[in-house]
Amino acid sequence: MRHRNPKMLLYIAMADAYAAAVEEYIKLPERNALRDKCLEFLGYLAHPTHGLLAGQYTDDTEMSVAIAKVLAFYSNQTFTPLMFANEFVIEFHRGGCRKGYSKEFQKILEKVNTGLELLAVLKNDSTKNGAAMRAVPIGVLPTIEQVLEVATLQACITHSSPEGRFSARAVALMSHATLYEDLPLTDLGDYCKTYLPQEDLQRFGYVFYHPWSGGQVKDVLGASVAITTVHAVVDVLAREKSLMDILKRVIIWGGDTDSVAAIAWGIASARYQGEKLPEFMERDLEGEG
Repeated sequence: MRHRNPKMLLYIAMADAYAAAVEEYIKLPERNALRDKCLEFLGYLAHPTHGLLAGQYTDDTEMSVAIAKVLAFYSNQTFTPLMFANEFVIEFHRGGCRKGYSKEFQKILEKVNTGLELLAVLKNDSTKNGAAMRAVPIGVLPTIEQVLEVATLQACITHSSPEGRFSARAVALMSHATLYEDLPLTDLGDYCKTYLPQEDLQRFGYVFYHPWSGGQVKDVLGASVAITTVHAVVDVLAREKSLMDILKRVIIWGGDTDSVAAIAWGIASARYQGEKLPEFMERDLEGEG
């Protein structure tokens, strides 16, 4: 590994907790006022309706931690869906059953106590971005074949759709590239085009050819939020040259800000580890104070 990133999960959590304050679901003019305050970077802010306190991270971080634990605990074994399902349940309960998961997934997690129970009741056909938002840690695996295999395996637990599988594979590949290669972040799209399966490129390869529109990152006509999330991440990593500029851009775009920011910082932090961030970001983060 050329660019070790021991604080990957910390960067994911900081970006997640900060950008969560302006995740869509806010009406105008409150949205613009909160966005402007968020762009001052003076401290963590609470989302007006989500129920998380300022500095608390969301399911993006919680599930990334679950993935990382599976990779660490079972590194000498063959990964299975049950391993990931167990950690999803454990992390959900360890975190106090926090809000922020999709409504249906939240209800299921509140009722189950084991991975077996989770697998027994889950519908796994979601086209949303849940499989992508937790895929950054998969980039630490040493080979591209392993990265693609594990990204797909964990995606199929909840998001066994073309959108879910593609988004998880793309995020994991970009993460792997920043850790193991010296290529600039502007080349991450080309890296994905080289290694993603043809089934992905035929349906969703356009996200690597065209810049993001600059609008909110959400479901749009013809593309689920899984696809728009990958599209925005590829664009912001190529466009911006620092973690703080990445975060600013994501906040300005709006939409699913916490997922886009968490993924982008998780990937880019391998290259920007020396960047000086506002002191509050680590100091006031949940569990860090």
